[in-house]
Amino acid sequence: MNWKKIYASAELIFYCLRINLCVLLGILMGGVLLGIGPGIQAGFHLAKLDIRKQGVPVLRTYLSYYKENFWRSNRIFGPILLIFGLPTIMVQLFVVTDLTIKGLVLYIISQCILITVVMTMFAMYEFYEIPAKRYFGFSLKFLTYQPVGSLLGLLWFGICSTVTLLLPGLLPFVSIGIWIYGTMGLYLKFFEENEQKVAAAAVEETSEMEEATNGIEMVKR
Repeated sequence: MNWKKIYASAELIFYCLRINLCVLLGILMGGVLLGIGPGIQAGFHLAKLDIRKQGVPVLRTYLSYYKENFWRSNRIFGPILLIFGLPTIMVQLFVVTDLTIKGLVLYIISQCILITVVMTMFAMYEFYEIPAKRYFGFSLKFLTYQPVGSLLGLLWFGICSTVTLLLPGLLPFVSIGIWIYGTMGLYLKFFEENEQKVAAAAVEETSEMEEATNGIEMVKR
């Protein structure tokens, strides 16, 4: 029995539990609606620090980052919640059962795209310094540039969501934390690959018209 791996797995789950509890705390601190964006974003920050082996006091780091990025996170994610999130909830509650097969398929596809873009935005916020109003556009662009990676992120979201639906008792403890940690880990790899392609393109002095194959140029944090 490999006790080292067991210990590492237990330590990871415990860290995800702390992220989970911090995110729920952050959402409540923001009165739910105003707490969703900064609450989840600060959770992504904790995940990034642990993946990069930067040990920090979890709660103090979370609260400090949450406070520092509260309004900026809401400027980025608030419009998405209002423009896409609330209508989505209304459709699911009152309209989805009346949709045709074609309408239902289009609805599911649109939701998958939206979920993927939002996940990319959370992860991108931790890797790139971009004007707040441009995160959505860059995330949508990254989806077209990295479709396989985006699909992996969506698959991870689907796995976490399905397990949580089957075992709802996990939601207050680890579901959110595990989803955030796994998503941040995936996207850090995607962004590093993007940086390598941008650097290679710069060396070869390729034109901006080849951006789709040579990476998306952004400013790293």
